[in-house]
Amino acid sequence: MALVSVGVLWALIFMIYIVIQPIASCDPDILLPNGQVTESSSWFLGDSIKFECNRGFSLQGKSWHLGNGNMKKRYCAKAGCNDIEKRAIGTIFTATDGLKAEIECDEEFVLSGNSVTYCNGTKWIMKLGTCQLASSAVDHSCDFEREDMCGWRASKAIPQPWKRISAAADFRKDKCLQQDHTFQSDVEGHFIRLQSQVHASRTYHFISPIYPRNLTVGHSLWFQFQLFMFGPEVRNLTISVKPSSMAVEDMWNSFRDICTKLIVSGDQGSNWKSQSIAIDEMDSDFQVVFTVVDPSSLHGDIGIDDVKFIKSETTEPHF
Repeated sequence: MALVSVGVLWALIFMIYIVIQPIASCDPDILLPNGQVTESSSWFLGDSIKFECNRGFSLQGKSWHLGNGNMKKRYCAKAGCNDIEKRAIGTIFTATDGLKAEIECDEEFVLSGNSVTYCNGTKWIMKLGTCQLASSAVDHSCDFEREDMCGWRASKAIPQPWKRISAAADFRKDKCLQQDHTFQSDVEGHFIRLQSQVHASRTYHFISPIYPRNLTVGHSLWFQFQLFMFGPEVRNLTISVKPSSMAVEDMWNSFRDICTKLIVSGDQGSNWKSQSIAIDEMDSDFQVVFTVVDPSSLHGDIGIDDVKFIKSETTEPHF
């Protein structure tokens, strides 16, 4: 009986190892240039992370973080950088100690890029963003660098899993996706990530601004986007096109089959991949919608970046 029990126990351990291995395989390091990161775990405090800077550097941010969920990146700063060149639009504020600089936009303008940067003793660590007219919309593309997300928005929900992520400011220990598609950098770039959260067990939509129907004239319009889908429990991502006058809930509940253009299912690999859908000629202005159902137990990443329209004279464009 004891031998049987031991055999069953080892079989269970092996099965658990196989199940958790894909999740454990993505465990990104927490980096702190000019400093050290110490990770520990205890039954009383749980997982904890300690941040310390080398002598002569000052830590920007709290010295401790508990848990492995969302956290703000820390930086080790030291004075010695040249003043940042003034901008024609917006105001740059540099701290009196020379460690930090921020940009603030004037009214009717929106920030595109990073709002803050730190000095590492010789140069500013990341590039400050620029101020752009809030009403500007040229080609209907979006790299999600703008704080207003070019008019894209998440459907109202609590909790809200669709989040705009900053590579320079945001970090999540249990997520493979840390860099956007545009810059592929640890200190530049923004993207949209679907964050798994407890109790997020509904249908969640990420909705485009309203696009004019004349874009679709000629049946030659394609909508292209960069997609990151990786992990053992990644849910289906549905991409739909609906008339702007139709509520997104009505589309999903009553007209899903008609509006759905693409369903991407499961693990697509640990890198960004280009996806596209053809958009037929519309009778009215329209919107594009990304939808995920029940991401509460999602072990993996879904990211969206660099959306744009492409006009093609052929049946399918070359990307």
